[in-house]
Amino acid sequence: MDLLLDALLAWIEAETDYETADLPRPTLVLMRPPDLTREYYSAAPQLLPSDGVDDRLLALYSAEDGAHGTIYVLSPEYVTDAEHWEDPAENPIFREIVLHELIHHIQWQTGAAATWPCPAHGETEAYLLGGRYLRETRTDDPIPNRTFWAHAYSIC
Repeated sequence: MDLLLDALLAWIEAETDYETADLPRPTLVLMRPPDLTREYYSAAPQLLPSDGVDDRLLALYSAEDGAHGTIYVLSPEYVTDAEHWEDPAENPIFREIVLHELIHHIQWQTGAAATWPCPAHGETEAYLLGGRYLRETRTDDPIPNRTFWAHAYSIC
């Protein structure tokens, strides 16, 4: 997965004003849906869905976990369209999910997040860059109305 992280960081650097070459890499943890759900609800286990899986969760970024932040992401075989790929990690939808969390990693590592009015503020950039990535890879976007949701999820 190191090659994937490097390729996505290079793409982000080419598409934005961020300089990523010298940034530390986050830890990338591939998870099954129930494990990702437990990680998300770890601070509020009473809110854990009764079946143990929150289907809305694809990935999480924690700036505090690991040496330089951690991305918790669904293993590629659990991501939309995985069955169409010999290697599900080649799926552009999986790669966009990782890219989204990498953008958050960059936002925290560069100090951009420290200037925001709230943690959700960085979602606009992450969602819009993810949409650009999917268009460039000629992949149907699984998020209808991405621009609307990019702004809605970033409301403080």
